[in-house]
Amino acid sequence: MEFSLVVEPASTWAADVVIFFAFKDSEEYLPGFSSWMASEADWVSASRGLRDFNGELGSVAVIYGSSASSVQRVMIAGLGPQESFGVEQFNHAVAAAFRKCRESKLRIVGLPLCALEGLQVDEALTNAVISAVDGLYSYDEFKTEDSGEGKLPEIVHILAEEEPQEYISEAIARGQAVGEGLAYARDLVNAPPNIANPVYVADEAKKMAKKYGFKFKAMKRKEIIDKGMGAYASVFRGSTDEPRLVTLEYAPKDRENDRPLVLVGKGVTFDTGGISLKPSSAMDFMKCDMAGAASIMGFFRAIGELAPDLHVVGIIPLADNMPDASATRPGEVVTSLSGKSIEILNTDAEGRLLLCDSLAYSDEFQPAAIIDLATLTGGCIVAFGWKVAAEMDNHNALGTMVRECGMRVGERYWPMPLWDIYKEELKSNVADIKNIGSREGMTIHAGMFLKEFVPENTPWVHLDIAGPAWAKTKSAVSEAGGTGFGVKTLVELAYTIDLEDL
Repeated sequence: MEFSLVVEPASTWAADVVIFFAFKDSEEYLPGFSSWMASEADWVSASRGLRDFNGELGSVAVIYGSSASSVQRVMIAGLGPQESFGVEQFNHAVAAAFRKCRESKLRIVGLPLCALEGLQVDEALTNAVISAVDGLYSYDEFKTEDSGEGKLPEIVHILAEEEPQEYISEAIARGQAVGEGLAYARDLVNAPPNIANPVYVADEAKKMAKKYGFKFKAMKRKEIIDKGMGAYASVFRGSTDEPRLVTLEYAPKDRENDRPLVLVGKGVTFDTGGISLKPSSAMDFMKCDMAGAASIMGFFRAIGELAPDLHVVGIIPLADNMPDASATRPGEVVTSLSGKSIEILNTDAEGRLLLCDSLAYSDEFQPAAIIDLATLTGGCIVAFGWKVAAEMDNHNALGTMVRECGMRVGERYWPMPLWDIYKEELKSNVADIKNIGSREGMTIHAGMFLKEFVPENTPWVHLDIAGPAWAKTKSAVSEAGGTGFGVKTLVELAYTIDLEDL
């Protein structure tokens, strides 16, 4: 889908459909819609379709113009009640409108800037572009029948009557980059595990690095073991698929020597649970256990296009967790890169074993701050359901910033404590630490475990995205499967954070 800015008088706007928005049961429309109807399209205000439209969130009305009109259709998307309106409602409305465009087999869509009057125009425009791309996303790589509808709409004109300020073009470009980053992350999660194994994901990272000029490195099995990453190595012992520890680094000119923001993403490309085997029911969706890694890949895809003024390093530990004669057994003790010994009581608590060595490894980059993303615990889903992630940190200001960035882009995080009273649960009789505590408080125990491996005096945030990284069922505005959760938050953070202030 191609986005372009078109500057011309409203009387000459041409498109298969032009999209506007309205609140539920409001006596007044958004100001741009009202003024456009009055000056250019009085046939809209006279239509029965507009009178019948109530603005319910996700509802869409299509009003057909006369043959003399350059605008063939006007689409009104409902924003829901004004008192409960926010970015999530706006994103939902945009996605609903664009899915209706595809259903109606429309090729050219017009989105007037005046349709966003009454909102924060630059933010709304960025979110509109992201949501248009995200709402139309589907994973069709292995489908042999092609209806052709997946390519529609083809063109989106952002319509303006006067040359807008430069930030409008920047908002469109940012929306496109983030939307494509989201789609890329979703593709990686949705790809079947016989395709998207560790080597495949590493090769994808290498291609991206070459395209955008990132530094790239991928450690193989022997190097990971020789490095002393005994916790990480314990995860892939039972798998015939080769592991990879990928690092990506983006440094703008004159920022190469800045201490970077380090992002760490769990990349278990398939998780059987190992010897602590998971139930077979719904195990197929364990291909999504690399969603943290995918979100970081999607983020790098976006910043490759946007080039923010921030030094960033991505660390992506990739492995399969499989049960065979070589697999790690419950009760084994391994030594991590940090030197701490770990008693592995449950091989299905493997994500923290990849992450703990990756967090320790991050010290080589002298991080100014670290954020890790992981589909880490089922307990997070029990606590928050499928649409909210848990946030834990050792630095209140950084944790607050991440949560606020998430709220601005429609991704929700809620804080959980990392108090010392929880450390008792992780004491081992035979090692420095064990990899699980009790079921009660399991999400916090996982965070407490990771905290032990964060480089000293380094601000750190842990995001458990187990719920929102995957959509169990198709909704009115999105397909089931990987969601790309976290990409939007990380991009927003890249434009917000000042690492020197932490």
